[in-house]
Amino acid sequence: MAQDHKKGVAGATLIISSFTLMSRILGFARDILIASFLGTSNVADAFFVAFRIPNLFRRLLGEGALSAAFIPVFTQYHLKNSRDKAQEFLNSAFSFFLLTLTLLLILGELFTPWLVKATAPGFSRLPEKMALTVALTRITFPYIFFMGLAILTMALLNALKHFAIPAFSPVLLNISMITALVVGYKTGNVVFALAWGVFVGGVLQLTLQIATMFQKGWKLKPTFRILHPGVLETVVLMLPSVLGLAINQINAFVDTILASLLPPGSVSYLYYANRLVQFPLGLFGIALGTAILPTLSQHQTLEDREAFRETFTFGLSLVLFITLPALVWLLIFATPTISTLFQRAAFTWQAAQATGKALFCYALGLGAFATVKVVVPVFYAQKDTKTPVKVAIATLIVNIMLNLILMVPLKHAGLALATSLASAFNLTVLLILLERRRQGPSWKAFLKATSRNLPALALLTAGSFIYLRLAPFHPQTTTLRKALWIAGALLQGGSLYLLGAWMAKSQELKVLWETLLGKTGVKDG
Repeated sequence: MAQDHKKGVAGATLIISSFTLMSRILGFARDILIASFLGTSNVADAFFVAFRIPNLFRRLLGEGALSAAFIPVFTQYHLKNSRDKAQEFLNSAFSFFLLTLTLLLILGELFTPWLVKATAPGFSRLPEKMALTVALTRITFPYIFFMGLAILTMALLNALKHFAIPAFSPVLLNISMITALVVGYKTGNVVFALAWGVFVGGVLQLTLQIATMFQKGWKLKPTFRILHPGVLETVVLMLPSVLGLAINQINAFVDTILASLLPPGSVSYLYYANRLVQFPLGLFGIALGTAILPTLSQHQTLEDREAFRETFTFGLSLVLFITLPALVWLLIFATPTISTLFQRAAFTWQAAQATGKALFCYALGLGAFATVKVVVPVFYAQKDTKTPVKVAIATLIVNIMLNLILMVPLKHAGLALATSLASAFNLTVLLILLERRRQGPSWKAFLKATSRNLPALALLTAGSFIYLRLAPFHPQTTTLRKALWIAGALLQGGSLYLLGAWMAKSQELKVLWETLLGKTGVKDG
């Protein structure tokens, strides 16, 4: 693969990761403010339900489903036909989703009370709480409309390899909600201000995407031709992806049910551990999966099989170069990390140890979790959204079986381990299917690149154990001291890994470094 393609994928990953980190930090600050102003009151419950309803839709569409369907279809029209044909398809897609989202918005506003009852049936016993939730939901529900259109424009910009603005978009929601909290606190009506913050956040995200799209020379012109062949193909491709995301939700739901059968605290242990392992996964795995799909779609459309294979191979080696050190570090420092972040007040050292066990087991699967995010776009780029869903269904069954086997001897840690093993099964099956189609990566190049980075991992591992030996962790000390201890562990681990990779002349490190210096193939500006 040409070096500019490598830099393009790496550069896009860095852009998406940077803004994802910014969004996560602001989201954490937002949650702290909400907790400070609303606590765990009935008012807080009402808002969380009102926010969860439109946010569920965003998750089903925004976490890959629409992009997975739209990007390959748009790329085909853009590269194999003409810009005019691509614009025609875009106009039809916009009109289709505009009509669909408008109908959804009208129905949602009309049937809000029933929607709230279905989401939070227990609120019916408290008329005031129910009335407040309905009122808040009527304010937040239009977020579905704005975000639905915003997600379409984000998919367009990603297809054109303009990643910065779509990646920055979630930051606007957090800024809007934080601003609303401050204004609401000063005016004495926090919860309604917060609901309007969600509404405005949706408007801001859509406005920014459309403005950027116009700047790039693309327009949104409503048309009566909503049943364009490309639109129908997009919808058909999108449905399996939505089903796949629903299966993931079912998987998490099953884990929660089984955890509730274990000793008290098990659900919480898994929740906190999963939240932590999702951080590097979202920062790197999902970011790389988002970055690589447009390039794979381009190669597929141009029928450049060699470039497709090399892009896939580089994606695999890059995701492991980034996630394996995080995996090793979390395995070694699982419990100290949990203690530093959560151990205070009702969250005891015993709870930190129990959560640390869950984090250890989740961390074992981090490599598989992240690699799946790179493998699935290989199917999507070929307009195959059904195969990953079929494998996801099989993975769900395997996960349930492993849960039932491991939860007895290992308790909550067994459920976390089952998730990691099931993800490894998912990855293995997907790779086997690609090999049978002769669409797998170049294993020789992949193993050469990955083996070159193993000494760096060994250096990180040795250094981390020495750090633990020379500076033992003290769980009962102050939060500040624990935070400094964790910072030291991160600094020494990261430095040793980068040093080892540099000494081994890692190609992934070289590409990332050149990208950071601005020598990137990303067309984002």
